[in-house]
Amino acid sequence: MKKLLVILAILAISLSIFAYNKLTIFTVQPIGAIPDGVTVVIWKKGDMKFFESPDSLCIQKTGGVSLLCRMRMLGNAIDKDDIIIRLPYSEYAYLKSTNGRFFDR
Repeated sequence: MKKLLVILAILAISLSIFAYNKLTIFTVQPIGAIPDGVTVVIWKKGDMKFFESPDSLCIQKTGGVSLLCRMRMLGNAIDKDDIIIRLPYSEYAYLKSTNGRFFDR
């Protein structure tokens, strides 16, 4: 029984490390084009963090958030082939990506 628990613990830790290094939780807050918002799990690209959003990418690249920048970052970040799973909008994931900052639509 102890061996099984140890194996399960090692498997869970390995899976967590894999997910943290290879996956990104990408959250798009509700905006005009996507009124309900969306959260997707995608394969990590480049220097993406575990929690990411168009707003956080805009902050990293330009220092601010604008509608044009959001659309550009959204287009660059998500390819249909990279999406693993679609989920409803998660405000928690959005705020984690922007370090607790919320930006208006």
